Amino acid sequence: MSLLIISAIAVMLLLSLGVIFFVMLYQRRIIAHQQELKLINQQKELELIQASIQSEEIERMRIASELHDDVAATLASARLFLYKEKDAGYNEAIINQSKELLDEGIVKIRNISHKLQPAILQHLGLQQALESLTDVINRSGQITASHTSISALPRISDSTELAIYRIAQELLTNMLKHAHPTAITLHTQASQQHIHIVLAHNGTGLTQHTYEEQIYKKGATGLKNIVNRIKSIKASIRFFQDPDGRFKIELTVPV
Repeated sequence: MSLLIISAIAVMLLLSLGVIFFVMLYQRRIIAHQQELKLINQQKELELIQASIQSEEIERMRIASELHDDVAATLASARLFLYKEKDAGYNEAIINQSKELLDEGIVKIRNISHKLQPAILQHLGLQQALESLTDVINRSGQITASHTSISALPRISDSTELAIYRIAQELLTNMLKHAHPTAITLHTQASQQHIHIVLAHNGTGLTQHTYEEQIYKKGATGLKNIVNRIKSIKASIRFFQDPDGRFKIELTVPV
């Protein structure tokens, strides 16, 4: 009898040890998997940061090139005309030419400034700025673009308005470049807690799954910039296709 009890206890101990070993092994696998996911997420975050830095550097180089090659050349020409006028005495034609060059330089600087901070956004607000984006597309005559709104968008911080504007601008650029639509609709709506912006088109679009795949692919700088701007304003974005077959992008921004 005692031998049976000892045997039973031994079996129970072995089973207990087996369960403990299995649990420990399972926990180790979970920890290893969590660490692997953490490394993957860190790598993805690094890629997003690098894409943002690269985009900023490209933009700085573009602005520097415009200032050096275009604006500086115009102002240098104006200076030459003014020096020529100094040697020739008063010459109305030279002075008028100098004025025209200076006016041209001012216009070029204003255009560069507009690219950095759109004047319509600063003075008229986000809603008018978004409407202007669709107006520009519509005036091309190639694509029908329209803007609809249920409620007027409130004025919010300059940085948030600029981020929303840049996100919408990048999304529209991607649509025109990759989706090849013939009709685009930009809808805006505001509630007490959020601003909702929905872009819809009849071209070839993305679903949420393909969007989340694309943002980590090499070269998807535009999408990575969108992700960074979304994070900066604590917004969310959703890609989907409605029952009518139109692709939609919904941006929700807390206010």
